[in-house]
Amino acid sequence: MSGWGATAKTQPKSNSSATAEIVYDKDYYTKQFTTVGHTTINRLALVGHENTAKTGLAASLLQKEIEEGKLVYCIDVDNSARSTLDFIYPNKDNIKVIPLLDEMDDSIFHEDNSINYVALVNKTKFYINIIAQQIEDGEDVAGVIFDGGSTFLKWCEFAMRQSLLAKGIIENEDDSFNQKEWRERNRLNRDVITRVHALPVPKVFFTYHLKAVQQYMDDGTGKKVLMAVGERPDWEKGTMRKFTQQIFLSRYMKKADMAAGVKGDKSLAPNEWVVRGTVEEMKGANMELVGSTHDILRVKDGAFTWYGLDVLKSDE
Repeated sequence: MSGWGATAKTQPKSNSSATAEIVYDKDYYTKQFTTVGHTTINRLALVGHENTAKTGLAASLLQKEIEEGKLVYCIDVDNSARSTLDFIYPNKDNIKVIPLLDEMDDSIFHEDNSINYVALVNKTKFYINIIAQQIEDGEDVAGVIFDGGSTFLKWCEFAMRQSLLAKGIIENEDDSFNQKEWRERNRLNRDVITRVHALPVPKVFFTYHLKAVQQYMDDGTGKKVLMAVGERPDWEKGTMRKFTQQIFLSRYMKKADMAAGVKGDKSLAPNEWVVRGTVEEMKGANMELVGSTHDILRVKDGAFTWYGLDVLKSDE
């Protein structure tokens, strides 16, 4: 049950003349330089609480490519994307959903059946490399959805803790440790996100959750209590620099429910709710949309209406 987390041992190279050695020299990089493409790339972050149509919106923005039969990979961190994609695009064989936390994969579990998060993070890297190899071999990949960026960041934290435990820095996974050790979590996360971002495909979409920003405030009686004062993306600081576009998604009902991440809109009917997307960042085309808010879907009296965000398809 080892494998993914273990360090590979270098084997002696064969003296056979049939073994070709790859040399990364000037000739290699000259070839790389001359094959650099000019395809416009889109790196979009979709950020919101649960049930805010993050995966659905990502899929809808790839509708043209999917209908043309081009391949779309979805790296399903949360194990929740398949149900959405199967509903939107039933019987579409060109949508490949790749679950990472797979109960049938012995390589990601310890002998005591607990999850080996170091192996799980390494497995993610291998899968990204395999997608890159498939593209190099000629697959026509139009887009990649990395679904569950916030969950993956948590995996990196668990992998960091397991690594610290193995090194003897901590005795239990829930022990405290020096602040500088968090650099390992951030390194693991950045390595994967950067590699997904760098895949040679026109569109790569990432989904992230929002989390509450809390601070102690006076509750009106002179007592200090921890209260939510806002929300922010659940990603590592600096992640936003990877994206050319950011859409923040929120669910609205007539009466707000801050604990559930639902905002209030008194113009809505009691039996109506809507998901809206606010453009937080837009590099290149459509910069005039920054700050604008758009209805993505609406449910009223049990009737579902999808609007999507067709304004971002105008360049197709």
